[in-house]
Amino acid sequence: MKKDRAATEEKIYESFLSLLEEKGPQAVGINAIAKKAGVSKELIYRYYGGLEGLLLHLAKKGDFFKSMLSLQDRAINSTEALKDFAKAGTQELRENKLTQEILRWQLLENNEATHDLFKYSNKEMSKMFAISDKDTSLNHAFQLMIGGYIYFTLLSKFNKKFITTDLSSQESWDNFDKAIEKTIDLFNK
Repeated sequence: MKKDRAATEEKIYESFLSLLEEKGPQAVGINAIAKKAGVSKELIYRYYGGLEGLLLHLAKKGDFFKSMLSLQDRAINSTEALKDFAKAGTQELRENKLTQEILRWQLLENNEATHDLFKYSNKEMSKMFAISDKDTSLNHAFQLMIGGYIYFTLLSKFNKKFITTDLSSQESWDNFDKAIEKTIDLFNK
């Protein structure tokens, strides 16, 4: 009886996701994934190329950052569309605990396992956030804002305040979103 490769790949991927959610990214390894999926380690390497390939698949499938999939499905060619994308993305970042843990893992260890995932994600995001061809400093300013937003999101798990900003307050996050919208408006004048 011939085994169904697609079903085996899905079983491996679902086991990988389950372990990520249960134990966090730092505790996930090929041996644990193979055991949970009931497959050999060799199949994981053959089908995904190891942990790096599974993490890249996570990004491409949208489980790392679903909002990125919208970049493939539609052109975001207006200021309002960019604002909508930014707001959806920031909300998703605050809600997606798995993505937050992977971001922390990358920051703490600067590991090779996440290299391809971040290379892919950065390439996809750069399509969206190249705001101004005329003034690249605007692009840098916007990326600085997004980087700050990511930092505040990751920080909010352990610290409820940054200087005078209450990171546990929805009002603070709404104000951050408004600041991003205003910045997009400034860039597009």
